[in-house]
Amino acid sequence: MDKRVLRGLDLLLAAVAAGVLALSFWLNVRFGEVTLERISSDSMRVHVDFETFWRSAEAFLRGEDVYDTGATLTNLNPPLWILLSSPLGLLEPLTAYRTFVLVSLTATVGFVAWSAGEARLGGGRAAAVAGAVLLSSPLLATLALGQIYPLLALGLVASWAAWRRGHDRVSGVLMGLVVAVKPSLAPLLLFPLVLGRWGAFGAALLSGAAATLVAAAVVGFGATFEWIRILLESSASPFWDNASLPATAARLFTENRFARPLALLPGAIPLAQLLGVALVALTALRARQDPEAGFWALVAAALLASPIAWHNYLLLLVPGVVLLLARGRVAVATLLLALQLIPPQWPLLWQQGTALASLMLSLYALILLLHWAALLPPRPSSP
Repeated sequence: MDKRVLRGLDLLLAAVAAGVLALSFWLNVRFGEVTLERISSDSMRVHVDFETFWRSAEAFLRGEDVYDTGATLTNLNPPLWILLSSPLGLLEPLTAYRTFVLVSLTATVGFVAWSAGEARLGGGRAAAVAGAVLLSSPLLATLALGQIYPLLALGLVASWAAWRRGHDRVSGVLMGLVVAVKPSLAPLLLFPLVLGRWGAFGAALLSGAAATLVAAAVVGFGATFEWIRILLESSASPFWDNASLPATAARLFTENRFARPLALLPGAIPLAQLLGVALVALTALRARQDPEAGFWALVAAALLASPIAWHNYLLLLVPGVVLLLARGRVAVATLLLALQLIPPQWPLLWQQGTALASLMLSLYALILLLHWAALLPPRPSSP
């Protein structure tokens, strides 16, 4: 592409990023910054995801049902996470939550610094990325709710770094463990498969299966079957924070209480699921052209195809943004980081029940799609 055209596109992206930053600042001024207050709150009802984990951990230590604990939310996490998080059940709920926040912050700084070091990103730019991530809506909301995404991101970076250094089996083991904790990332197992890294693929399958079986044996096979039943009965939530393709289809094309449907299309959700599978397949094939970026593009595709991909999952794609920045795609990376700064007050602007409002409430889905598109390796060049 002509250099003048590329320069023009970069200027356009930079202008959009500046507009997004101004919008984020205005939203915080207009509605107030509430997420920091939620993080400092003493009420476990605010830290609702962590409350779910903590109650399951406490129930496990007491020998009680780990999936029927009276928590506000249903625990969708596998027995492996209950086993790993069980030490938190030894602490009082608020103390456990604050400990988990510190661990999450440490993991966040760690995965940003690690990915920046692997990508050979300069210290100044790495610090700027870290600052943007620490102020981002996905991280602040993750801390407030007590979610596990920083730990997952750290595990993904560890697997990616091991693969880059030629440690295929170590990479596979780490990948399998991450998938065992968060099965919606299972499409990532296609990464070593399409690259023909059989050692990494086998190690991923074995480590994931072994960790799952050990957790099932320790926590209880009955609990494992209960978790599977819960997953099978769950569906794509049309809540505006759910950025996956099936969730967006549910929000825009079915009756729901979060947005006015643009039209009623009975087959919209299955079609969105098929589209998600197609995106995963396309991304896996393209990953062979640029495995470094393809790894993160496949993570993005897995989120798009999943029934649930909360906006906070964008933390998992920050290392991919770091890679784009290290490769000189400054305008694209800056725009993606700016989009992550849009606060959760955004939906408050769109409560009119109009078609435009429904589309605007799907902004988080667009942001996830843009991350995927930016990370997707290009088509192979013609001979």
